[in-house]
Amino acid sequence: MNRDAVRGGFKGCCTSIRGIAIISALVTMMFAGCSGKPGSGGASASDSTLVIAMLGDANYLNPVIGASVTSRNVYGLLYPGLLKSEFDTTSGLLNFVALEKKLRGKIEQGSGKKPSGALARTWRVSDDYRSITYILRSDARWDDGTPITSHDFKFAYTLYGNPVIASPRQQFLAELVGADEGEIDFEKAIETPDDTTLVFNFYRQVPEQLALFHTSLAPLPKHVWEKVPPQEFRHSPLNQKPLGAGPYVLRDWQKQQQIVLASNPMSNLPKPGNIPRIMFRIVPDYTVRLAQLQTGAVDVVENIRPEDFKGLENAKAGVEIKPVGLRVYDYVGWSNIDQNAYRHDGTIKPHPLFGSAKVRRALTLAIDRQSILDGYLGEYGVIASTDISPSLKWAYNDAVVPYPYDPAEAIRLLEEEGWKPGPDGIREKDGRKFGFVLFTNAGNERRDFASVIIQQNLREIGIDCQLDVQESNVFFENLRLRKIDAWMAGWSIGLEIDPLDGWGADLEKSRFNFTGYQNPRIDALCELAKAELNPLDARPYWLEYQEILHRDQPTTFLYWIKETQGFNKRIKGEELNILSTFYNIDDWTLSPSASAAE
Repeated sequence: MNRDAVRGGFKGCCTSIRGIAIISALVTMMFAGCSGKPGSGGASASDSTLVIAMLGDANYLNPVIGASVTSRNVYGLLYPGLLKSEFDTTSGLLNFVALEKKLRGKIEQGSGKKPSGALARTWRVSDDYRSITYILRSDARWDDGTPITSHDFKFAYTLYGNPVIASPRQQFLAELVGADEGEIDFEKAIETPDDTTLVFNFYRQVPEQLALFHTSLAPLPKHVWEKVPPQEFRHSPLNQKPLGAGPYVLRDWQKQQQIVLASNPMSNLPKPGNIPRIMFRIVPDYTVRLAQLQTGAVDVVENIRPEDFKGLENAKAGVEIKPVGLRVYDYVGWSNIDQNAYRHDGTIKPHPLFGSAKVRRALTLAIDRQSILDGYLGEYGVIASTDISPSLKWAYNDAVVPYPYDPAEAIRLLEEEGWKPGPDGIREKDGRKFGFVLFTNAGNERRDFASVIIQQNLREIGIDCQLDVQESNVFFENLRLRKIDAWMAGWSIGLEIDPLDGWGADLEKSRFNFTGYQNPRIDALCELAKAELNPLDARPYWLEYQEILHRDQPTTFLYWIKETQGFNKRIKGEELNILSTFYNIDDWTLSPSASAAE
């Protein structure tokens, strides 16, 4: 699974502070809108500036360690990519594209993402499927004029694989030479015979599509980063001034307020962005994001509630709703292991509340997921059974039926596990009450709504669930450090199925395995599936994988979301698909808009 995402890609709870949040955001909006002078860093929606409202700030503008949704949206415009991607909606298979080669089909410049942004001219896989060789273009340069070479890729992969840096993408290196013995031998695993030849060597056979997926992580400029010690990597000032080569460059980053990008005149990957400036404005409150979209103060707002569609039809600024999905799901995460013991000395033992699969199944049975859908997403949501999307048709197991809402069965399972009602009605076992805090990140109205229903549902079966909300970057950092026992979040799945970063038993390498879930059969199935040279031959393994996840319920999978994005009609040329709302953002243009704030 490419958890870039959110899967935090990873995506709030208490509503009592909403009035304060609205006032604060409106004040921020007024001041931001007044600072649109050239060079000031501020920007408002204008004929030269695209303004995108985001729920939370970026954590890092660095592809090695950036993990939030905003981070990925921004650094994807700053850094170059080895390959480009396409998605086949008929089969649910991911396709990879270089300048002169395509995994499936022929290069057609007139459709899909133009391959001219790719750094790879072509590639070839060895006859034994133990290596892949890329031939890079020779005309690509970092923004300081330094050529982009194979050495930048090799250097970046040493960073992705460094346990001190703790990149969330370490699992991408799991097949490289030496990984099977516990430590990658980078001298043998990645070869750079010259500036435009890049060779990845694997310790076992790796199917072509997985080799392409795992070797296409973004590079970093070696000449800039090579003197930064790994222990200082996350705190380096270079993270605040990224040197990239993409269609945009960073002009201004005011934490928790805005990130402003400018079209990069140096870029030929594929070209400078059409729109002169793009602002990612941080607006945690959904009500304020919606109001700004209606007035034209912002141009794009993601995840519009269906009940707000009609109001947007009559907005002062012309607005279109564009649906895309199913790639994102919401879930409730349960710590399967005792996080305190693990952080203290690495001890693995069951969590006192959530360590039993039977208890986790009871929690899922107790949550009325259909009520959440009926009250918020309606036809734009589908109850989830696991983390393999119905969009991935070739691998999806439609025989796995989501658990129904059945509080009576939930109570039966809890009592089998020894959780009996106490004098106050809250269940207890061995002197411990079944009570916990459910955390989530600020600013997500959908999760505000869902968390209240979850709290009520659990109280009805004798579980005390308190709600708390944290600023997005604090929340995700606490997840990364495994400091939270129960949480509600969202995940954007990778379209090349590779879920070990989220469920792998090696918790040091599986950086997105926040629950601490461990099941040897899951690891084995993932390895068996990845060993199949034809992805369709891996289908039986993924079917069993879904059956096990459904049984073990390491998290409560809530619902898949058909995301509904709000676009100002002055945006032209946008192409939305399951890969991203901003799939071809460098090709967008803006038509003059009388409603844009100046």
